[in-house]
Amino acid sequence: MGFRACVWDLDGTLLYTLPTIHHYCNQSLRHFGFHGITLDECRDLCRLSIAEFYHKLLKLGGCPPDRVAALQPAIRDYDCAAYLSDFTYLTQPYAGVCETLAELNRRGIKNAVLTNKPNAVACALIDRFFGDAMELCVGQTPETISKPDPHSMDPVLEQLGIPREQILYVGDTDVDMQTARNTQTAAAAAAWGYQPLEMLLPYHPEFIVRRPEQLLTIFLGGIHHVFGNEKRNHRSRYPARPL
Repeated sequence: MGFRACVWDLDGTLLYTLPTIHHYCNQSLRHFGFHGITLDECRDLCRLSIAEFYHKLLKLGGCPPDRVAALQPAIRDYDCAAYLSDFTYLTQPYAGVCETLAELNRRGIKNAVLTNKPNAVACALIDRFFGDAMELCVGQTPETISKPDPHSMDPVLEQLGIPREQILYVGDTDVDMQTARNTQTAAAAAAWGYQPLEMLLPYHPEFIVRRPEQLLTIFLGGIHHVFGNEKRNHRSRYPARPL
């Protein structure tokens, strides 16, 4: 039996959001009297949990260390409100994503999102760009568990009703690869995203995909691994398959 669901990371996997995140981060920093950050610094932030994101953002922006913890909730709320005011600004889907989602849906494969992005922003983006093509969106709230925690995938498993061995997780960062390893789901390393592929390979993803439509080969072309009830540790026994 092959994969029955494709679970996607959001930033750097489904959507090119880096200029958008960079814009609102700098707007938020300047609102609180700090300096902006570079695009490369912002790219590195995109792999973090919400708490880690705003902690490091404040430090990079020049916030005094003794004020970072106190300011985190305020800058998070300001940034999320600003982002939601125009969340499509400078954002676009990667080439081939919409067509891949449509074909997977047509073949009965469920699509879902698991992201460390704030849930309100993540769901707004999914509704705007993908609509009914996405079965489920799980972003960060005070109640959810951040990637790469072993339980971060639990809401997806519960709501889709699909066992973990039939889920393929697609992501572009080391945190995404750790998430797959920790949640015992198969991983596809998205080579088009924010982190270089060489940073993902140490986590031994089952697949390497260089374009979104190559996922169709995995789901529809009979290329898959079935792990059954075997628990995988930090390293897969199976070599990655470049497509």
